Amino acid sequence: MRSLHFFLLLCVLLLFNACRKDAVDKEIVDPDPVTPDLGVKVTSTITGFVVDETNSPVGWATVNVGDKYIKTDEYGYFKIANVSVAQIAGLIKVTKSGYIDGYKTVMPSANKESFVRIKLVPKKEIGTVEAVSGGTVTTTDGGKITLPENGVVNALSGAIYSGNVHITASWLNPASTEDLQMNIPGDARGTDSSGYLKALKAYSTIAVELTADNGQLLQIADGKSATISLPIPSGLSAEAPATIDLWRFDTTTGLWKKEGSATKTGDAYVGTVSHFSFWEAAEGVSFVNLSVRVVDASSQPLANVPVSINIAGLPKNAGHGRLGFTDANGYISGAVFANRDLVLDILTPCAISAYSHDFSTTSVDLDLGTLTGNLGQSQVTISGTVSNCENQPVASGHVQTYDGGFYNRIAISNGNFTYTGLACTNTDVNVVVVDNANYQQNTPKTVTLHSGVNNLGALTACGTSTLGVITYTYDGITTTIAEPTDTIGAYLATPQNIWTQIVTLSDGVNNSQKMSFQFDGGTALNSQHAITDVFCNAFPSGRGYWATPIQLTITEYGKVGGFISGNFSSQMLDFGDNSLHTLSCTFRVRRNN
Repeated sequence: MRSLHFFLLLCVLLLFNACRKDAVDKEIVDPDPVTPDLGVKVTSTITGFVVDETNSPVGWATVNVGDKYIKTDEYGYFKIANVSVAQIAGLIKVTKSGYIDGYKTVMPSANKESFVRIKLVPKKEIGTVEAVSGGTVTTTDGGKITLPENGVVNALSGAIYSGNVHITASWLNPASTEDLQMNIPGDARGTDSSGYLKALKAYSTIAVELTADNGQLLQIADGKSATISLPIPSGLSAEAPATIDLWRFDTTTGLWKKEGSATKTGDAYVGTVSHFSFWEAAEGVSFVNLSVRVVDASSQPLANVPVSINIAGLPKNAGHGRLGFTDANGYISGAVFANRDLVLDILTPCAISAYSHDFSTTSVDLDLGTLTGNLGQSQVTISGTVSNCENQPVASGHVQTYDGGFYNRIAISNGNFTYTGLACTNTDVNVVVVDNANYQQNTPKTVTLHSGVNNLGALTACGTSTLGVITYTYDGITTTIAEPTDTIGAYLATPQNIWTQIVTLSDGVNNSQKMSFQFDGGTALNSQHAITDVFCNAFPSGRGYWATPIQLTITEYGKVGGFISGNFSSQMLDFGDNSLHTLSCTFRVRRNN
């Protein structure tokens, strides 16, 4: 009997050891920690579109990548080629009057092109607080900002500020599928207190900016702190931990940085901060790098389409997904959670999944290879031919599609174009064809896209100049200032659109100015506009004036990216010697803001 007991005990021990071995074999191993080296650079190209809160294009926003700057065009499009950027975190910054600065981060590849879409957050003042006494303001979404007494300084000089503090704040919902996370800066990566990179499992994000009465930026004083309350989306409240890390977006590195913690209080996270920027309540999670190429059933790459990575079993709006855009050849790469079951979704511009692929990660980087998806009703192909004003094939040009979320810049090759992408069902989009060599384009054409092939037929890039021009006659001598030789712009001088400023430069801002003037009367198409001064190097002193306002007629006043056209004619006095001169002027200038 004792031998039987011993045999049974031996079997149990062997089974236990076997189970332990199996557990060890399946033990979850975290990836090796990574400390980002921002000094390693690659030369790459960054392209993309900038839109506002309504998904309308933001024209003439300033885009900065590395040491290069460029303006978006009237469709919000930009391209910065051959720029040196950090390989582990290439930072894109977008600035535009009336909006909080926008940021996106990519992991660029050498001599390849990365694509992004950035949604700017409008500056919305939610209230004012007296700097001396401090106080609290609240967003419409339930976010709160509380400033301490005597705790605000001039951001540039560090001097104590004692006036009104104007607080701009916007809550950004990481669980929103509608925004595709385009308004949240970075790429959901940050560095923890040890300097290691982490993927962020976000629960709430907020943008805050403090300004003085004169618009000067303000900050929290050294040794002081402000209290912020970040609303937790209802879908995330049940799983939200009792305490969580706070992360500040570093606008110099393009990565979030762990700074402090917050406590769950009701349906919000509450914590203290010593600096204002973008803040996020998130868990730092180990990650691996994922690479994949997505193509359609015909093996054609899906260019510039949104791809989201979500935790399997959770709703798509769980707020913990990764989002990026494929490049021109259908490739996408980025950080995803390690040791997780995940779902890759190829999305339409309406954030509807056109194709899903389940996969799992371990502790090592993963390349899914090429994914071929049946995209059904979401896939559209547009094609056609383009000729110029001489009825010859356009050799250098592009097709621009916009509206309906279908923003694409399509190259014309030998008078032909074709593009396959994803669209919302039966979308109406505008199409413009542009001849870059002759600076001509057609009148926008509205097309209803259907699934499958959409042949737009023979198009002509002719009829509308893409360049601005100012022509003036001074004492009988006519001078023409025209793009692309000169840079010409029309700027609204006040938020109330009361004054419009026309400026032409031969080089940069305030450099080699050739002519400028401003007129009142808003945007109305009539002759009820007036100017009194014209800065022009034709005058001996560089400036002409008239004692009474000169009538100016406006015949065209387009939206941002469109043209402002008009004319005026009068005698004027030179500002220096009061000599009398005759000046007439006609202009057609692209509106820059």
